[in-house]
Amino acid sequence: MSPVFCNIYISKVVLMIKYNMKESSQTLHIGIIMDGNGRWATEQGKQRLEGHSAGVLAVQALLRECTSVGVGTVTLFAFAISNWKREKQEVDGLWILFHSFIVESSQEFIENGTRVVFIGDREGLPEHVREVAIKLEIDSSHNKKLLFQIALNYDGLDEVVRMTKKVIQSEVSAEDVTPEYLLSHLDTQAENQPDIIVRTGMPQAEEGMAVWRSSGFLPLQSTESVCVSLEVLWPDFTIEHLQKIITYAKPENRLFGGQRKEK
Repeated sequence: MSPVFCNIYISKVVLMIKYNMKESSQTLHIGIIMDGNGRWATEQGKQRLEGHSAGVLAVQALLRECTSVGVGTVTLFAFAISNWKREKQEVDGLWILFHSFIVESSQEFIENGTRVVFIGDREGLPEHVREVAIKLEIDSSHNKKLLFQIALNYDGLDEVVRMTKKVIQSEVSAEDVTPEYLLSHLDTQAENQPDIIVRTGMPQAEEGMAVWRSSGFLPLQSTESVCVSLEVLWPDFTIEHLQKIITYAKPENRLFGGQRKEK
């Protein structure tokens, strides 16, 4: 084999090895709709905001351990645009809680190698929350161990509308509009779309059926996600629950439109 063809062959082999390593070592992306904070508080005889505070503790505990079960990206639905309809006292308390969480957790995120990204309509965020959110994004931007995306003032349809406006303003040609192009203009910044979408606080299965609602969470990003619901309320959610979900959902068995081989 001539040196030229030998070099070409070696280059192809190296590329194939890199590609296969990337595919085989791809960490999981988990999206979570954290439902049940209010109900948890009611069951405990506490105020609803105490349930949200307990939910924050569950988030912190999960983030500290999720990489141990092969998770590289966590996207949490923290506050929907529709949540503004709730009582003013609860909404105001939530923004105080979000601000405290961001400020108090920032150093831990940075030291633990967590990159934090906020997705959603930033213009609608209270200014004091937007300021600390942007600062944390900048301060953690170099981290690579874990990508933590927080959906704050988020709605999937609103995200699509904002994405469409950006595409139109860029004056891109029709030929350049591909699925990859559209996904790259969404709020999320993960390399891989969600493998599993989890919703907590949902009724248990009856007669072989269970209820599951997306509530506008990542509609375009989750087209190939395995969706799992469980009855556990969010403040009681642990890394053990996540590990069981990953084993149960088996996202690695997805065919992505292909045909399953007969045994």
